[in-house]
Amino acid sequence: MNILKSVKEMMTYLTEAAGRMFVVSDDMYPAVGTQPFEGTPNKDPRWKH
Repeated sequence: MNILKSVKEMMTYLTEAAGRMFVVSDDMYPAVGTQPFEGTPNKDPRWKH
């Protein structure tokens, strides 16, 4: 019986993982784009581009 229980738990674990992979994402991230650079560039001559 213990082997059957282990197999059942393993199959449940795998099917739940597969289900999470193929579900539409429900993440609620804010809609933020690229932010413009508003600083001053480094004028130090030791800095090489």
